[in-house]
Amino acid sequence: MIVNDSTVYIGTENGGVFESVNSQILSWRARPVGLKSGKITALTHTGSYLFSSTADSGIYRFTGYVGSDRYWEQVNNGLTQLSVKSLVSIDSITVLAGTDGDGLFKTEDNGANWNAINSVHLNGQIITAMLRAGSRIFLLTEAGGVFMSDDDGDTWNDFNDVNTQGMPGNHVMSYNSATDELIILNHMGLFIAGSVSTTANPVYTSANTGFSSLPVIRSISTDGTNWYLASDDGVYSTAAASINWTMQSSGLSTQDVNALVCYQNILIAGTNGDGIYKTPSASVAWVSVNTNFNNQQTYAMFTKDSTLVVAATEKGVFVSTNLASSYTPSNNGLTDSLYVSDLCFFGNTLMASTHTGGVYISQDTGMSWNAFNTNLMMMDISKLFASDLYAYLIDANGNVFQSDLSASWTLIQTGLPLAAMPTSMAFYGGNILLGTYGDGVFMRPEASGSWTAINTGLTDLNVTSVTTNTTNLFAGTDGNGVFTSEIASLNWSATAPTSISHTTLIGLDGTKIQAMATYAGYVFASYLGGLLATSDNGQNWIAGGNQFNLPSYTNVKKITFVTTRVFVSTDYNCLYSNSLSELPVITGISGPESNFNNDLLLSPNPSNGSFEVKLMDQKGSIKAIKLFDGLGKLVYETETIVMDNNLKFDFNIPSGIYFLQVNTGEKILSKKIVIN
Repeated sequence: MIVNDSTVYIGTENGGVFESVNSQILSWRARPVGLKSGKITALTHTGSYLFSSTADSGIYRFTGYVGSDRYWEQVNNGLTQLSVKSLVSIDSITVLAGTDGDGLFKTEDNGANWNAINSVHLNGQIITAMLRAGSRIFLLTEAGGVFMSDDDGDTWNDFNDVNTQGMPGNHVMSYNSATDELIILNHMGLFIAGSVSTTANPVYTSANTGFSSLPVIRSISTDGTNWYLASDDGVYSTAAASINWTMQSSGLSTQDVNALVCYQNILIAGTNGDGIYKTPSASVAWVSVNTNFNNQQTYAMFTKDSTLVVAATEKGVFVSTNLASSYTPSNNGLTDSLYVSDLCFFGNTLMASTHTGGVYISQDTGMSWNAFNTNLMMMDISKLFASDLYAYLIDANGNVFQSDLSASWTLIQTGLPLAAMPTSMAFYGGNILLGTYGDGVFMRPEASGSWTAINTGLTDLNVTSVTTNTTNLFAGTDGNGVFTSEIASLNWSATAPTSISHTTLIGLDGTKIQAMATYAGYVFASYLGGLLATSDNGQNWIAGGNQFNLPSYTNVKKITFVTTRVFVSTDYNCLYSNSLSELPVITGISGPESNFNNDLLLSPNPSNGSFEVKLMDQKGSIKAIKLFDGLGKLVYETETIVMDNNLKFDFNIPSGIYFLQVNTGEKILSKKIVIN
């Protein structure tokens, strides 16, 4: 955690950088775009630029702009080690970076170029911490103690005595400008030295008074009057004038605290797993401040209807009935709740798959759970899917099972290659569409039968995701974007390139599709850092809403919808959502990309639900009618053969995008229709 002017910045273990610009620290904003890693190890601000370092991809500078949106630019030129542990700014253009084994680097041009500092004390060292004390700079090496520089980091001198010289375990230090004291931690405990901005011969004394046993200390901060430390045993403080540590953890839900920073008259603490807390420094009473701080590992997600959101995280399963404004823990009976792999609704039954406990089902939206594992061969389940007729699962060995959830699971593997790796599933016209990694796409009737490969034209058999609309099948691949096929032809061809301009700008690969879904007349596809949508079967792709909160370093693993929003799940930043109103409105039928069949006339279109269907081929006749919503769900079907070429309908259905399918006996015609 650092403070610059009126902004507090925090770096997380896997979830990137967040900021708060409110003086009372009421909420947070994610700043993840452009980072190739969410593993933040240090932050510094030059007064002009914010820099972050990572555990595995070097250093980033927050200077990229696309319009008013901002992103991180990677600035590693000259670095020989991308695991960077510490940063300190010297002036508006000069920054020092301490690495994990390659010593110290310096930039004097805002990170454009880094040069190694060839100091005998620092070469090959792991540099764990750095800070400024007036014009002097201090750093810690993991095995060699404390060093100082009086020339902006170009040369370094030993700054130890017998308590710190060559002592291992140096990871934490802090400087109090009011008392001109430096406090450091090594494997012997805490030590403090005075007059450190001027002396060349420091004297360190023990600063461990008050501890019955020394906790694992992660961070030390000061407001001038007091020292504060974060540890695995909570928060401690002591008056700077007389060291005597006392616990200050009232109100914390966990004692496992990683970071502290003093901001005006507020203390801010970052915990290991329970987010962020604040307290007035004068009278400690911690309260949670996690609004918009969504840094939790998220394993699964599903949404339904207009407001229902279910998420499975490192803390278990949570249900929201108010569009993710608040959540209720929902783990009663779910004995493997910390290792949920997927979530899905089959009708009104909520299903959860787990890595060690198989499948659980809930008839009351997560209030209570029961195992449902009869006939399963293993309890490590990877994926869940559901049609109107059946629930499906894929286990960790690639076996596919089907059930109506009334009795047991049935293996439906016949026809799949040995050791096939199923990845995804979708449904159309009573059939199952199955994507596999390495063997392409298969289909099978839901009622019975065996799998049949349908790979004609599919030049990439590493299929990661599939979806369907009323006319086309779609397959997302791991390196060649999206392929589509008309249902009638089963002949694949590549869609337009899948990329968004700003993700291309920061080097993300839009060809590696991770998830697909269909809703409201749009087909969606995701990749690392991006979400796309198409309304013309892949002839054109657009950004699926504003992308400048979507992390650039974490997988976009699942796409689901409520009535007004699209939701995606990510590994380390929980759920993100975006209003569907940001997508262009499909207002009618115009052009061949929307006119699936010119032999079919719908009038009026859009309509209020009353419209006429006319077959333009006067020799043909309409023998059956089906109406699907934007998700591909059947909402109407004629019960008898019509045998006519001109029909009138009056539907009392919600407004939205629908697809009318007309069977003439010789062919199937489809048309998009808008109900206002």
